[in-house]
Amino acid sequence: MNKKYIGIFDSGLGGLTTVSEVISKLPEENIVFLADTKHLPYGSKSKEEIISYTLNNIAYLRQYGLKAVVIACNTSDSNASQSAREVYDLPIFGVIAPAAKKAAETTENKKVGILATESTIRSGRYEQLIAEHNPMIKTYPMACPKLVPLIEEGTFKNDVETLKEALNEYLSPLLEEGIDTLILGCTHYDILTDLIRELCPDLKLISSSRCVVQDLEEYLEKQDLKEEGNEGKRIYLSTSDPENFTKTASYLIEGIRIEAAK
Repeated sequence: MNKKYIGIFDSGLGGLTTVSEVISKLPEENIVFLADTKHLPYGSKSKEEIISYTLNNIAYLRQYGLKAVVIACNTSDSNASQSAREVYDLPIFGVIAPAAKKAAETTENKKVGILATESTIRSGRYEQLIAEHNPMIKTYPMACPKLVPLIEEGTFKNDVETLKEALNEYLSPLLEEGIDTLILGCTHYDILTDLIRELCPDLKLISSSRCVVQDLEEYLEKQDLKEEGNEGKRIYLSTSDPENFTKTASYLIEGIRIEAAK
């Protein structure tokens, strides 16, 4: 049987947190991952640029024969998922809707903080979806322009104090508001989960990487598309400097090898 692939893309390392979750929950599935490192970071780009990158990423991934696409990038999801669904006749899963639903179900005091990129915060997508689930929930969005560049530079391994300083800058105002739930509204931020737990042990953390995989698994089961048997194939691609990207990515997925997207 020639198994189709699940296509996953992001601007960089963050998408690998989603890949790891797919491997954990759906080990028999074929996965092709594309990191659009050439245009990193997405969070500071215009909506038009993000739509263009998103459509190009899916177009590239389609050559592998896809049964589903996961937009493992909150910035792409918030700005371009609607355009992608209009252009491509594929099941396309975004990270924002499942994370917003989970946050609305999780918060006890109805105060939810949102850490995300500038572009995701500008879109207001998280606030909109949470309000649809429960209009009584107050949301506290916080744009975090420093985090993705720091993560891509590998500071989560070699300069934790710099990361702590940046996180404290963004988290302090949210904690002062009394939030009990925090959405990690960028898949990159999952890499910082342990550090955030250390700084804020009482917060309930919502991972957009994990929430979307639950939706994907439910879809595959309902459509009888879930694979069984042998472990799936893994293809990892980058639009620029795959050798350097591999060095940092290896901290997240042992033995990973990134190839150039041609």
